[in-house]
Amino acid sequence: MRVISPDATAELSAAAASSERISVELREYAGVADIADAEIVVAATGTSADQRVADDARSLHRLVVVAGDPKAGNYTSMSIHRAGSLAIGVSAGGVPGMAIRIRDEIAERFDSRYGDVLTALAEIRAKTLDDGGTTEWTDEHTALIGEDFCDRVESGTMKKDTE
Repeated sequence: MRVISPDATAELSAAAASSERISVELREYAGVADIADAEIVVAATGTSADQRVADDARSLHRLVVVAGDPKAGNYTSMSIHRAGSLAIGVSAGGVPGMAIRIRDEIAERFDSRYGDVLTALAEIRAKTLDDGGTTEWTDEHTALIGEDFCDRVESGTMKKDTE
């Protein structure tokens, strides 16, 4: 990750000092050359420079997030909750604080129990497809992942069914 900014917080500077993956260049944005090798560009100055960065990024066909004006970008990042192989993304129409709050509520319910069951189900699926094919997996899938799936995960009975 490359950060170009006239200022950097102590936390960002410390992160850059301790990681080869983060570089910080303390200067103003100079133009297209600054983002030419980027895949995702984040414009977060809170100034009119953000529009210039966004315009330059679009001219290079890059994904761009404009922190202070989500509609000025062409990409929106999500607040992600992970529990093992389970990943749930939340976007809240340009209100990141709301996305974080909703994600945290989701995380309370969809915890490691779901990650554990998902891992077991992935193994069952692979074995069933290897042994019998798609028809057998469809039958097993229907039995395992019914309307009561979440109740069974949360009560612990789903874990027993997958062991």
